[in-house]
This record gives sequence, C-alpha cells and structure tokens, in this order.
Amino acid sequence: MVSLNAAGPPQRRIALIKPRSASDEQAGHAVQLFDSVLWVFKGTTRSVWLSTSDDEAQVIVVHHSEHAARIDAWRVAGKIVIKLSTDGAKHPAGPYTLLYPFPAVQVLGMLERVEAELEGWTEAPAAAAPEIIPERPSTPSSDPWSFVEALRTLRSLTNSTLWLECKGARGVSLWVRGDGSRYVCDNATAATIRAGALDLSGLTLQKSAPPPNNLSARPGQELFWFATYHASAALAPWVEENANYRLIRWPDFGRVRASDDVVRSAQIRIVAALASAAGSVATLTSRTQSPIEHTTRTMNALACCGLIEPAKATVEQPRPSSQTPVPPGGLKHFLRNLRKHLGLGAR
Repeated sequence: MVSLNAAGPPQRRIALIKPRSASDEQAGHAVQLFDSVLWVFKGTTRSVWLSTSDDEAQVIVVHHSEHAARIDAWRVAGKIVIKLSTDGAKHPAGPYTLLYPFPAVQVLGMLERVEAELEGWTEAPAAAAPEIIPERPSTPSSDPWSFVEALRTLRSLTNSTLWLECKGARGVSLWVRGDGSRYVCDNATAATIRAGALDLSGLTLQKSAPPPNNLSARPGQELFWFATYHASAALAPWVEENANYRLIRWPDFGRVRASDDVVRSAQIRIVAALASAAGSVATLTSRTQSPIEHTTRTMNALACCGLIEPAKATVEQPRPSSQTPVPPGGLKHFLRNLRKHLGLGAR
C-alpha cells in the first residue's frame, strides 16, 4: 500500500486522469497545472508522489466532468478522489475540490490533507494496546488549563539546558525540556496523553536532571496539541469566541493523529475550512457541520501550537474625490494665464 523507505520519506501513488473531452481546453489545463505543481515541488513535500495508473494509485485526480459511476468505483476501492473544477457555480471549491485556476499553495495544502488521511496506512497494528489507567480526575475547582499555561510559559523562556519533571499522583512521570521543544516519557504514558486519559492539570513540575537515556524524546508540539485538545471542551483563555482566525500552516496530522475516526475527520474538515477562509468558532462549526465541542477543542489546540492567528480586518481606503480642484480665479482665468505664458495671446 505504502512503500516505507528507511532512507527517505514515504512514497504515495497518484494518478492524474486526462479529461474525457479533448476539446475542453480548461479541463486539460487544470490537470496540467496540478501535474506541474507536483513536478516543481518534488522533494519538498512530506511524501514522494509517484505517478501511476488509476488501478495502482491511492489518490485519483480528475476533472469534475468525469463520470460519477467511475468516481464512485474509485471511492469504493478505498481511493481518495481530488476533483479539479472549472465551473465554480456548479462545482465550488471544497475539502477535496480545487477551483481552477488554483495557486500552488492550495495544491500543497490539498496534498497535506491527503497525506493526513493516508497516514494510518503506514502504521502497522500494535501487538497489544497499552493499558491506559486514567489519572486522578480533576476536582471541580481545579484549573484545566494549569498544565498548558505552564507549558506556554516554559516555551517563552527558551531555556534548552533546563529539564522539568512532571509527576502525577499515580507515579506517572514525563520530562519537558526548558524551551518546550521536546518531552520524554514511556510509551504507556504517551498513549494516555494521546487518548486524553491523563489528568495533566494534576501534575506537578519541578526542576530535574535530564531524563533517562532509555526513553525516546518526542516533539514538544505533540504534547502541546494533546494537552490542549483534551484539557477542556470550553474555549481556552487565549482564544476569543467572536474573533476570526486564519490558518498559518497545517498541523502535522501524522504526529497528532486522533485515534477516533470521527474526531480525526472533524479536525481535518475544520483545518481545511480555515485554509480556505478565516473564521470564528461559530462560523467554522456551521461551515463544517461539526459538533461545537470538536471545533472548540481543535481551535484551542491550533492556537496553542501557534498554527492560527487572528485575521486582520481589511479596512477599505476612502476613494479620492472625483472632483477636479478648481484653480484660484476660476477656469477661465487659469486658461488665460496659460495662453499668455505660451505666447498664444488671450481670447
């Protein structure tokens, strides 16, 4: 399904289907433009994209005029279908539809989204799921954001020589580097964090020696994402309810991939919607038809990881007056002086 190359990035197979009608120049140009972006950005994407036949491909790129029965057959076979539309009225842009002419950044965003969907194909099933023991539940008076706020403060200090150990009531431990860029724990603890089964607000932080060498370091962004996403269904203090936000870059869904299919699908829809247009929590919930809790948690995590920012309101500049300034003395006086200056005499 996916070729894993230890010396390089994973390989994905993609098929670009020629339009049914050779006379439709725009359809042909749309497919050619997508192919050109793939070629120009070869080596810069997270995966290596290999052009293959539609039978072997994991991803199919077609013009919107392709037969619906053929598209359905590809989807039934488990392939992801990307449509290239040249008719915005009948086939508007969407999570898996690009409206021609589309900029290269939209193609790259689409490939990121597709890679996130395909990520699960690269993961071999675990022999046995680690036992997840929930940490002591938070009391109603506890602050669900205390641990996340501590991480945010830590990141602002940028002290890469410092290590902090975070201890829990059940003996759970993890280590966070002083700049927040790395964290270290065993696989079982990592699983509880990803599942939201560890009450991180109950952890205490204290200065520590570096973590044990037998534990692997993980990206701090991963800890920021899961700690924030699972902290609370309410908006985080740093996210404004009525503000519009724009996407700066996509999260690495390979690392912050939700185990639940419904949650993962909602997260991708929300980020895709932000990639197309800025929006608030309410507007994104409406545009993506997602539960408000999923939108809120996703926006919290995106903001904490620095992946979104408030959208700047565009202020329309007042147009200059169309009236032509009248010279002192009136137009006739101006023309008389001009003719006199040119030696044409007065009339």
